[in-house]
Amino acid sequence: MAQHCDFLIIGGGIAGISAASQLAENAKAIVLEMEDVIGHHSTGRSAAIFIRNYGNAVIRALNAASEPTLMNPQGICEGSVLTRRGLLMLAEEGKEDQLETYECQ
Repeated sequence: MAQHCDFLIIGGGIAGISAASQLAENAKAIVLEMEDVIGHHSTGRSAAIFIRNYGNAVIRALNAASEPTLMNPQGICEGSVLTRRGLLMLAEEGKEDQLETYECQ
């Protein structure tokens, strides 16, 4: 079944759904998502917490580079956009030492 749209959005994360929502006011937007639900990956895991050492080496480097701006977003807003939250960390028996290298803001 062929469908026509004005905008085709690939990915149902925060950015994709936000873009589709804005575009849908004046145009037909279709969102393509390969998972069963929207927001399954990065949206669901990292939208609510900043973890400096989350992800692979490239993501960790991006997180580290973003931290100063998140802590002091001059010209964007007043004060840090980060707030401290409680976090429960669990480790399998015998892997407790991995918790010692975990950094979280």
